[in-house]
Amino acid sequence: MALKLQEIDAECDFPALARCLFESYEKPHQKFFHVFFPIHGAGEEARNEAISEAASRLKLWHTHDPSSYWQKVVDEENGKIAGGALWNIYHENPFANPPPPSEVTWFPNDGSRRFIEKALQNHTRPRSKAAQKPHLYLFIIFTHPDYRRKGVGQQFMNWGMKKADEMGVDFYLDSTPYGRPLYEANGFEYLEENVNIPTMEEPDEKWKEVESKVGPFTFWLMCRPAGQATSIIQKSGE
Repeated sequence: MALKLQEIDAECDFPALARCLFESYEKPHQKFFHVFFPIHGAGEEARNEAISEAASRLKLWHTHDPSSYWQKVVDEENGKIAGGALWNIYHENPFANPPPPSEVTWFPNDGSRRFIEKALQNHTRPRSKAAQKPHLYLFIIFTHPDYRRKGVGQQFMNWGMKKADEMGVDFYLDSTPYGRPLYEANGFEYLEENVNIPTMEEPDEKWKEVESKVGPFTFWLMCRPAGQATSIIQKSGE
């Protein structure tokens, strides 16, 4: 099986990337995914609508963010996308003059949106303190269940480590429990545990509804310091 790392085609790849993203995070199900990519309603139609919205939004984010760089790993035998990664390549400190937060258009304008806004602020806070400088950030990484344990994640990591070394910058990411073995194998250091629990003095029913779906969720801010000697790994599971 030939799995090849490629830059995406931004004009046509986002629908397939979004579907691969959903299928990757559904097996196993990870509650935090609802914060970024919710399914409003039940059934296959609602899921397909969510995937379509995600594809449009990811393309919009990519188009308007000069730091955005997307990659895919493709199965050359059948053309299927085996995994994807979204990088932010910062040549300057992104927190020196940050743009206003993006409007959370993927939730209705009610208490559920207020919850997500708080969750996103909490998610960014550790890196906004630790990475006040040019750096490389791995925002999204995923591997389709059919292609796990075949080195897809490691292809992304090898590219990222090489890119960070070329730039002479630290390489940051926020790790889920499932991603930690891959990052530990590549010499990443733990900086901070981030237990995300949005709070509000008088939450309404819509806030409570999304809170019950998501619950507290934990990421670990991790870093590979600039210039750290790490061997490029040819094969690794994810």
